[in-house]
Amino acid sequence: MKKKGLLTLIVIGIVLLGWLGVRLLGRPAPQELVAHGLERLNGAASFRYSMTEHQWIDGKERTLTQIQGEKDGGNSHISGQLVGSNVDMILAGGAFYNQDPFSKKWVRFVNTPGAEKVFLAELDPLSSLQLKELGEVVLKGQEKLGGVPVWVCQLRPTVQDQVMEEFWQDFAYTLYIRKSDGMIVKAAIEAKSKAKSEVMHLTLQFADFGQKFKIQPPNV
Repeated sequence: MKKKGLLTLIVIGIVLLGWLGVRLLGRPAPQELVAHGLERLNGAASFRYSMTEHQWIDGKERTLTQIQGEKDGGNSHISGQLVGSNVDMILAGGAFYNQDPFSKKWVRFVNTPGAEKVFLAELDPLSSLQLKELGEVVLKGQEKLGGVPVWVCQLRPTVQDQVMEEFWQDFAYTLYIRKSDGMIVKAAIEAKSKAKSEVMHLTLQFADFGQKFKIQPPNV
């Protein structure tokens, strides 16, 4: 009986070690996972996205940005709300267009680079994911996002975006990377204001990679 009990314990031990080995060996290297995910996302020809930004202002949490967008090559189209105002903007053919929320007429901006710079984060959500250094990357685990299995990685990088770098600090990123192909499908960004140490939360979600979007200049 003692030998049988000992044998049972040995078998259980082997099974547990095997399970632990699979768990450890099945986990990708966090740094490589994030680097590959960023490369894939930046290389996407087109995608649909959503952006939500919350900031703590005078002790109250406020939603400053809530938009939906499509990006196809150098063309972008966004609609939603910016700082409480309805917006509908198109960047197409090298020109920038904004729809007046009251008259519903489209206005073409001559100084396109200036307009692009002001609305860079909204028109090009990937600008918030241009990083100088990844810093330490931690693989927090895995979960399901909309029923899709994803890896969850956290990092504290240094950013390339000059506007973000000028006004914000202590960046903390949580990236959700699709297990099937290594594509980043969600990014949650947190930072503190340099002026008042108030917190900003920016959430980006991506979908419909490679789909063709009909983004054309509107009738002005």
